[in-house]
Amino acid sequence: MSSQNLSFFAQIRKSYDNYRVWYACLLLIGCLLFTVAISLSQGAVYLSFAQLWQALLHQGDPINQTILWDLRLPRTIAALIVGAALGMSGALLQGMLRNGLADPYLLGISAGAGLVAVGLVTLGLFQAWLPLAAWIGAIATTMLVYFIARRSTGLSVERLILGGVAVSSLFGATQSTILLLADDGKVQLALSWLIGSLNGRGWSEVNVAGPYVAIALLGGCLLARSLNILNLGDDLAVGLGVSLMRSRFLIGGVATLLAAGAVSVGGLIGFVGLIVPHGVRLLVGTDYRWVLPLSALGGAFVLSFADMLSRLGAIELPVGAVTALLGSPLFVWLLSRSNQSRSEK
Repeated sequence: MSSQNLSFFAQIRKSYDNYRVWYACLLLIGCLLFTVAISLSQGAVYLSFAQLWQALLHQGDPINQTILWDLRLPRTIAALIVGAALGMSGALLQGMLRNGLADPYLLGISAGAGLVAVGLVTLGLFQAWLPLAAWIGAIATTMLVYFIARRSTGLSVERLILGGVAVSSLFGATQSTILLLADDGKVQLALSWLIGSLNGRGWSEVNVAGPYVAIALLGGCLLARSLNILNLGDDLAVGLGVSLMRSRFLIGGVATLLAAGAVSVGGLIGFVGLIVPHGVRLLVGTDYRWVLPLSALGGAFVLSFADMLSRLGAIELPVGAVTALLGSPLFVWLLSRSNQSRSEK
């Protein structure tokens, strides 16, 4: 086959990839906008789209304005922030570790944040500082896992995963012991935080977590080139002049900041960072220039959709339980799909 024909097919392939990427972008943006609109209108007091638009412009019934601006809008924005942070954090960790089962809590983030939160709730201390304390606990635990994984020759991926599992098991057992010794009322409050919930989230949480999560999302997008090179293999990455230790520390640090920010707002919400990057890679392939931003967009959509579902019944469900109910069968389907594609090859 001539070089001219090869060039022609390469152009067709590039056009197809670009079409697929833009189609995925438009699909996710459309789904997200529709979900946000439905989420803002649904609740104990239904708001039509006309009433919703008037309330957004600070017009119409003052009660509708209060419901929208003080209750539903900050909660919806909090869902978008938490979902975007978890989605990109999962994509960063799966790319860095080259492991499709990696998620934002693999490095002990959930264990550290959960242990601090359970301790403060059961002791009745510093309740107003619970999000900040959970964020500090997540960061400190991840630093401990990195210290365990560090070797003289660099950062070992295997030791990083095993260290995260070991620390998570230790802190999880400590959490269970504290909960067994606590009062029943405090146990219920701690469990609601551990499951993950956006109930009662307001502008204070959005104002605290929003700015640095936005900066971390931007920093994560700038790491796409490093992730693409790391996925070529360690030997080739070193040959291209990439420092494995520095790249992994930087990628893991940004992923930890994102996940810790999500934990500080919504508690321990699982499966978003695990399944969203898989779905995005099915849509656009493995180029992290697109996987990272679309994982943030997909995570925002998934969590806002789960939060909307959690409020449809007579009793509000924790959003973490909804994501687990949605994520478990979806992840099983993704696994079966990947096994089927491998067998066909």
